Amino acid sequence: MPPNADSRTFNVNDILGELDRDDRGNIIVLGDSQGNNNDKTGHATNIRGYLIDSQTGDVLENHTKGKLFDATEVDDKGEVPAPFCVEKFNFNPHDLMGDLEF
Repeated sequence: MPPNADSRTFNVNDILGELDRDDRGNIIVLGDSQGNNNDKTGHATNIRGYLIDSQTGDVLENHTKGKLFDATEVDDKGEVPAPFCVEKFNFNPHDLMGDLEF
């Protein structure tokens, strides 16, 4: 189904660094000897594993390295702003709702 103007196009995988996951599916964020977070290729990440510009702290898209979120938009736990943090995987629970009787 082709995307339309109302479809969501953000997916958290677009901003994640190249990182492994544990047996529960959680991202394993790597650190260096100076306490900085990096992915397996050495690119800077935040505590959530999102690629960041090491100078500005802006969250970057992982293929083009273009800025997707300004550092000021990211909360103190490293999470991107709403609604992106809520619908990380293009998932909308309202698409699943049906007519229910009580």
